[in-house]
Amino acid sequence: MEAGILQWFHGLSHPALDAACVFSWAIGVARFCAPAVLLLIARHLILGERREALAWVAVGLGVAVLPEIGKLVVGRPRPTLWPWLIPTSGFSFPSGHAAAGAALYPLLGWLALRSRGRGLLGYLLGLAVGVAIGLGRLYAGVHWPTDVLAGWALGGTLSLGAVRWLSGPGEPGEPANPRAP
Repeated sequence: MEAGILQWFHGLSHPALDAACVFSWAIGVARFCAPAVLLLIARHLILGERREALAWVAVGLGVAVLPEIGKLVVGRPRPTLWPWLIPTSGFSFPSGHAAAGAALYPLLGWLALRSRGRGLLGYLLGLAVGVAIGLGRLYAGVHWPTDVLAGWALGGTLSLGAVRWLSGPGEPGEPANPRAP
C-alpha cells in the first residue's frame, strides 16, 4: 500500500513540483534549521524572553535528536522505487524533515503572531509549511508515508508542547503569558 502511495506521488512529476520539492528539502534540512533556531534563541535572549529561548532549545534539540534515535532503533531502509530527486542518506523512520517542519514552523508562526492575538493562525500557517515539507519527502521518494506520519506526529507533539508551556503560567509567582492567544 505504501509503495502505491509513493507511485501516485511519482505520477505527479512535473518540473514545478520538482522545484517545490527541492525548496521544501532545503528549508527542512539541518544545515538550514539549526542556524535558524540558534538565531531565534539569540533573539529571544536579547529581548529578555528566556522562556521562549528555552522553548526553542528544547524543540530544536528534540527535532535534532529524537528522529535520529528512532532511525537507529527501527533501522528501516528508504524506498528505492525510482532515482531520488534530492540527496539523502541513512535510515528512513521517522522522517527528520517532517518532524522539523511540524515542530519548528508552527512554533515560529505562533510566536510571530501571538502578540497580535493571531497565534492560532500563525500556528496553522506554520503547520502548512510542515505539511508541505513532509509531502515533498514523499514526492522525492525518499520516505515511506508512515515515516512522514511519524515525523509529523513527533514534530507536532514538540511544537504543541512548547506552545502549551509558553501559554501557561511563567516561573512560580509569575502570571500567565500576557501575549498568548
